[in-house]
Amino acid sequence: MMKPVKLPEKGRILIIRLGSVGDVVRTLPAVSALRACYPQATIDWVVQELSADVVRSMHKIDDVIVLPRKRWVRMIKKPAYYPRLFKEILGWIRSLRRRRYDTVLDFHGILKSGIIGVLSGAKRRVGFKRGYCKEFNFLFNRYHVDPGDPRLNRVYKNLKMVHTVGCESPLPREWLTPSEKDFKRIEVFWQEIQPVRSPVIAIQPSSSKNTDFKRWFPDRYAQLCDALVKTLGATIILTWGPGGRKAVEEIQGLMTQPSHIACPTSLMELSALFQKCDMYIGGDTGPMHLACFSGLPAVVIYGPTDARVNAPYPHSLHRIVRVDLPCSPCRDKTCTRLDCMKMITPEMVLKEVVSLWEEVQREKTVVPLPASGEARREVAVHS
Repeated sequence: MMKPVKLPEKGRILIIRLGSVGDVVRTLPAVSALRACYPQATIDWVVQELSADVVRSMHKIDDVIVLPRKRWVRMIKKPAYYPRLFKEILGWIRSLRRRRYDTVLDFHGILKSGIIGVLSGAKRRVGFKRGYCKEFNFLFNRYHVDPGDPRLNRVYKNLKMVHTVGCESPLPREWLTPSEKDFKRIEVFWQEIQPVRSPVIAIQPSSSKNTDFKRWFPDRYAQLCDALVKTLGATIILTWGPGGRKAVEEIQGLMTQPSHIACPTSLMELSALFQKCDMYIGGDTGPMHLACFSGLPAVVIYGPTDARVNAPYPHSLHRIVRVDLPCSPCRDKTCTRLDCMKMITPEMVLKEVVSLWEEVQREKTVVPLPASGEARREVAVHS
């Protein structure tokens, strides 16, 4: 076990967690604990474009340094842009080094994040040990964190990182706090779908590109949505991200009951939408973690992915729907059988949703989140 490394009280710390959305969100509690431990330190965060607004919403970060990966990738494909690309990358590195960080905490654990850590010029670089990172990332760091369990919930794994720099705090409650502007934009949509009947249930059926193996089936989502309207009198809001519009339109087309399609233009607008809803249903995706960190009770459908490693935020109210199979969890993206998904029926999910909604009403465990992000009372429930 690595001995704790005490950081300077007024040191300059660089957080590296570039993406994805779910992983960025699950790093927030660890950074919150770090800020509580080092209130006078400068804490900056390097992140890619998609998740930048999530990090910006966290007021415990001094500066957000965006790595413009998408733009650079587009420029790489056009040789005419190479001189400009080289100049831009060099300028980005110089700007990073001018900040004179003394410590890097590499939560990402890949080749790219390791290189960024070295390029920052920081002498004290902390990352995960071999076996808990990828692409030889451990070679770029001087101090190596041993999470102790390959299947540790990602939230707790990240917390292990800050424990090694002297922050021995329990898991903090870190709720997302959309801006007033985000709420105003969602309010426009909210007025358009009036009248709204409770419970309002947000459903995100799609997942990121190349992760079809994590998606439950459109016809089953449609059956579930119809059952929710008939059983609970629910208002159904179908949400989607990049490339997901077709999926929600297919589900809506298969439904016999009314529903609404929403597409916030940013992650924090999506969080604002979630905070106006009563419940979330979806698979193991970034929006699921966003919903749980927005304080929304959730019923999560797990197929091949590990429900321990990728469990919802422990402070959130949630239930997990999955079936135990010898081949699950797995990472076989080419699997065509998908028994782990096929064995999950709309009736199974409906049962958990109804049970969770009854508990919420009975115990009054959920109260609206104020704009300040003050935590609500939560009870974690697993099936």
